[in-house]
Amino acid sequence: CRARAHQAEPMFRNALLRAARTGLRSEAAAAETDAAFATKLKFNFSVPSVPLYSAAPVQMVIVPGASGVFGVLKDHVPTIAAMKPGVVAVQENEGDSELKQFFVSGGFAYVKPDSSLDIQAVEAVPLEDLDPEEVKKGVAEYTSAVASTADEVEKAQAEIGLEVYQAMAAALNI
Repeated sequence: CRARAHQAEPMFRNALLRAARTGLRSEAAAAETDAAFATKLKFNFSVPSVPLYSAAPVQMVIVPGASGVFGVLKDHVPTIAAMKPGVVAVQENEGDSELKQFFVSGGFAYVKPDSSLDIQAVEAVPLEDLDPEEVKKGVAEYTSAVASTADEVEKAQAEIGLEVYQAMAAALNI
């Protein structure tokens, strides 16, 4: 029994050393993460099929809220907002003049007390992927459908489609 206990001692010591090294690496990684978020917003942005940003440090995000467009920086007041069709614009670093822009058809934005922003969108498309000719066609089709439909449900669906296509047209300045 004593021989077994003697053999177990180095194994136990090695396990403790591995745990300590892992803990130190975790603390170092946490310190790096804390440093990255010292002046930045923690940003999560996803659609049902894929995350677009996951715990990314960003400078600012502009959100198309249902009651108006608003910008979110670190230490923003906690907020929950429904989003209307429009553009989510992301400034990743201070001084970036080029914003990454995504057209969203709607969704929700959650600004949390820990300086994080979560956006869940129904759909999100990089703005440069929108085809201006298809957008013009969609506006025309839904405008016609709104004007010609008598059924209340179909009319409501056409009005939603028109709102989305008009927001795309506005985002593309067409």
